[in-house]
Amino acid sequence: GTTSTDYEQCESFMHLHLGIDAKGLPEDLWPQFAVVRDWKKPIESEGNVMIVAIPSLLDPSLAPEGKHVIHAYTAGNEPISLWKSMQRGTPEYEALKKERSEVLWKALEQVIPDVRSRAEVEMVGTPLTHARFLRRNNGTYGPLVRAGEGTLPGHTTPVPKLFVCGDSTFPGIGVPAVAAGGTICANTISSLDSHFKTLAAMGF
Repeated sequence: GTTSTDYEQCESFMHLHLGIDAKGLPEDLWPQFAVVRDWKKPIESEGNVMIVAIPSLLDPSLAPEGKHVIHAYTAGNEPISLWKSMQRGTPEYEALKKERSEVLWKALEQVIPDVRSRAEVEMVGTPLTHARFLRRNNGTYGPLVRAGEGTLPGHTTPVPKLFVCGDSTFPGIGVPAVAAGGTICANTISSLDSHFKTLAAMGF
């Protein structure tokens, strides 16, 4: 059967987690947006696309009163090769963290120009962070299947009534895709009659 080693790996991420002073910020801030440095380059180009989320705009309970939490990250385009020789906690590692997170600070500054002075909590994540806490090989985002060049495995197994889901199965990596995979499993397990009963209970 197909194994994870049969697939090319995506690159990794840089993460910037912040707690900031929200005093005086514009009221029309978006809770999530992308910053693209060059629209002519592919999304996977190094440091070209960053995603920014400010979830406390939607749920104020996520931060103390008068504060916001921010998560900014490179969109799976941080080269793993830059980090393979690094050791966490060393001066070299800390210096590379500072250098490679700079693109995220600059992305945030396009929307919140004084974000650095507002920052009260700062945490930087790297490919080594991904590898350590998410058990990702080399900190990869996950298996890479290019459009039109194949697909990930489905959800059935040779073991009766055993189904699998997650980002190593169809439709792939990312929270929405993994949720969709779980839905596919649930729909496969449930009978059509149970689907109709559930829909009826929901008022559909």
